Amino acid sequence: MFNTAYIFHYDIAAIVIFIVILIFHFQRRNLPLMQNRTYLSFVIVALLNSIADLITVLLEGNTSIPVWSYWGLHMLCYVLTNTIPVLYLLYSLSLANYFDFISKKRKLFFDFVVGIPYLCALGLICFSPLTYYCFNKVFAFYVDSQNNYFRGTWAYATLFIFTIYYILISLLILWKYRKTIKVKKYFLLLSYVILLIAAIIIQLIVKRCRMQSFGLSLAAIMFSSLIQTPDEYIDRTTQLFNEAALIKMSQNDFASKKKFLVLNIFLDDIVFITNAFGINQMNSLLREVSDFLRAQFPQARHYYIPQGKFCVVFKSYNPRDIEKYVFYLRARFHENWVYDTLELKLYSRICVIECPKDAKNSEDIRDLIDLISDDTRYKRQIIYARDMSTEYKKRTAYIAHLLRNAIAEKRFDVYYQPIYSTKEDRLIGAEALIRMKDEEGNFISPEEFIPVSERTGDILRIGQFVFDNVCKTLSSVDLDAYGIKKIDINLSVAQCMQEILADQILTIRTIHNVPASVINLEITETAAAHTPEILLRNMNNLAKEGIELSLDDYGSGYSNMNYLLNLPFKMVKLDKEIVWTAFKDARANIALASTIQMIKKLGMSVLAEGVETKAQSEWLTKLGCDYLQGFLFARGLPKDEFLTIMKIDCDRFKDQGVEEELEEI
Repeated sequence: MFNTAYIFHYDIAAIVIFIVILIFHFQRRNLPLMQNRTYLSFVIVALLNSIADLITVLLEGNTSIPVWSYWGLHMLCYVLTNTIPVLYLLYSLSLANYFDFISKKRKLFFDFVVGIPYLCALGLICFSPLTYYCFNKVFAFYVDSQNNYFRGTWAYATLFIFTIYYILISLLILWKYRKTIKVKKYFLLLSYVILLIAAIIIQLIVKRCRMQSFGLSLAAIMFSSLIQTPDEYIDRTTQLFNEAALIKMSQNDFASKKKFLVLNIFLDDIVFITNAFGINQMNSLLREVSDFLRAQFPQARHYYIPQGKFCVVFKSYNPRDIEKYVFYLRARFHENWVYDTLELKLYSRICVIECPKDAKNSEDIRDLIDLISDDTRYKRQIIYARDMSTEYKKRTAYIAHLLRNAIAEKRFDVYYQPIYSTKEDRLIGAEALIRMKDEEGNFISPEEFIPVSERTGDILRIGQFVFDNVCKTLSSVDLDAYGIKKIDINLSVAQCMQEILADQILTIRTIHNVPASVINLEITETAAAHTPEILLRNMNNLAKEGIELSLDDYGSGYSNMNYLLNLPFKMVKLDKEIVWTAFKDARANIALASTIQMIKKLGMSVLAEGVETKAQSEWLTKLGCDYLQGFLFARGLPKDEFLTIMKIDCDRFKDQGVEEELEEI
């Protein structure tokens, strides 16, 4: 006979909800993070608790089952019930990145504040049958010979206090790490406590109603749908883990103090393939590569970083494995890749990073990948990070040292590379370029100091310095006399992430009284991808004030049409690589011509970078480019030289106009 004295429908609903959550959880690709493992444990324990609670309620007073089994069911319920708040505390800590680095102090905190009270609670539960039968004393609970369940007094109250204790510790943790946890996740974690308290109150008021498990299931739904979002760690094209996942997981790998191996595969001809055959074909080839990597190295984790960079991470390895892995990769990339009717050879480079020997943290891994990807010194088939890490770190440290006081010591200067208008047949402005010198007065390439400044945070000061310097120059000259119609200024990713970007720019422009129409801000696709919401707000505010906005380096990555359609760009700058490739290759030429026509039909102008010859200039003019920039017209020039060139060209243009008027007369 089943006990029908209780309303157990909420237990059944909770069980169904937990099972559905588990099904969805296992269908997702979840990173092996402490957060995900704790959440999974939380759901499983809550499910088992709901099942055990339902069974004990249904079987209460049923003498057809052995008394010892009913004791066991209640002990299981108590253990699971007291485990849930502990798992909630662990989940809160994992969201605060508490376990990324376990110091002795943190381990001590965990052992004494979390572990010991939990063991005490388990002791009270496990000793309940022993004390009842041996000493006729009641601890947390007891079951009589008729399988009727009764609560104890002080021991039961102690278990309840333990639950409150863990909830309070969790709230303190959330408060302490409130700046580390995202606001949405922070309030969702707090909602767990509210739901649990509400469920307990209802259960106390309506004693026949089992609501605690149902409250837990509602919290689990919110966590699953709004906190447990693995899509933020998945690359949509390849379905591999993305760069954010690589950083997150490598932090955990370093924290484990164990060695691991990172193999990087760089596809060097990705820009050419994208522009020659289209983004869809390129994406299909990327999926082919990702499928090969998963099949060849099933024991590893696989990542994709935009612009043709794959990472394969092995949790354990020996030196002989490295040679074997490299051999497999070289053999496959030596062959052609076939998709549908397309057959191509992908030119690749392989980089071997042994951690923690070659890299001490996740930032080192990312820096090495960026360096090898961009630096022409490492354009060889196989690169071992051990051969370059010492040199690289010394150089990086030196540049970081220079950046600290670069503005005060006047190491920075703004150079200007002229921009040519194909319609007006004259120079109409320039792109502002930052330049830095070392202690001996030698120039350091922006490709070296810009990435370092982004890591140190100096990029924000550099960006503000460039904009302020340009505005000072523009306010000090007669723009019409020099024929200056526009000056292009780059915005870094870090600048675009700032909520106050638009206010800063408009304030500086107002101080120097520079016409908004002269300023053209260049934004890269990377910046657009990092902060779409913040960037859109800033762009709209700047566009309203008359400042022109350009999409920079179009074609250097995966040119997303959404950027052109949804962001208020007025001009698109074609990356020099796409220009050079299209000038040499007929099929890439067709792709570039179509791209230019598409951009112009969308109402935007086109600027081509990297123009070095007269033939390139004439060819791009015929394709419909509105502006050209490159060494054909001039390299980056100091302010005075730039102004001199602009004055000469402006006077030439004016004299030419006078001659044409005289000829007409």
